[in-house]
Amino acid sequence: MTSPSAVPDVRKSCLGVAARARHVAIDDGALSRLASELSARPVDTPAWAEDHLASGDAEERAGWTLVLSALNFCFWEDEPRWRVEGADGYMALAAALRRAVREGVAVSRPSCVAGWSVAELAEVLRGDPGGPVSPPLLGERHRVLVELCGWLVEEHGGSALGLVAATPSAAGLAVTLASRLRGFADVAAHRGEPVAFLKRAQIAAHDCGLALGDEAPAGVRDRRGLTAFADYKVPQVLRASGALVYAGPLADAVDARVELGAGSEEEVEIRALTVVAVDRLAEMMGVDAAAADTLLWWRGQGLRWPPYHRTRTIWY
Repeated sequence: MTSPSAVPDVRKSCLGVAARARHVAIDDGALSRLASELSARPVDTPAWAEDHLASGDAEERAGWTLVLSALNFCFWEDEPRWRVEGADGYMALAAALRRAVREGVAVSRPSCVAGWSVAELAEVLRGDPGGPVSPPLLGERHRVLVELCGWLVEEHGGSALGLVAATPSAAGLAVTLASRLRGFADVAAHRGEPVAFLKRAQIAAHDCGLALGDEAPAGVRDRRGLTAFADYKVPQVLRASGALVYAGPLADAVDARVELGAGSEEEVEIRALTVVAVDRLAEMMGVDAAAADTLLWWRGQGLRWPPYHRTRTIWY
């Protein structure tokens, strides 16, 4: 699609949005209190293997993780929600892909997945009886997945591990995905200026490192260039903690569950200021941004929070 150098820098472009923002602000005092709270009472974050693919060789785990990242977006819906093995959202997706492995489906082999039909993907993602049979945006998920796997076959010999091993860092892998694949090119605009988030590309790189563990190539273990993975849950937790402040009309819209347009000024500001706020939080805590993001995401699970913003999008 484009050269890696043409992908805007996530941190720099999000800082630019923060300087121009009209709808969202960061409360540094609340952010400092949140940092102290998280440091004093760390969130219990499960080990990767508890909810993901722990079996198979490095090639299979890398392929499975890239498929997971390709499909990891837009789970929100009112009841009845799509569930797999009782889980919803991202955990339902992981459960569906683990189930596929148990059933002998070659979900980790790009050469097989590249030829899937929408119906074949729907079968892999089939929901629990009594609920929706598939997640929202099934057609878009199929398009993103087939694009990824076709590219892996054409340019990397069908080897997900080969792709991971060829990149100098986790951030470098994210930029490669975003520059080569339309389905990972998570770049918006704010008042005429480009702003990059690369949410799924960054989380793909991050999670490949976790999935491969001690077998991970040295490059992908370098997470320093990663930022927060700007989605629904992390800004929801930051707002509930007082660290993100929404202007009145935006706060009213989010609380009323009014859908925000993908790429709208309000939605872009929520995501960009999430990136900036998590960077500041990470510095206060002495951790990297990906670690801070993970703590916030898990903090948001299983608790009742004010509503998250709603946007129909393939980016998160």
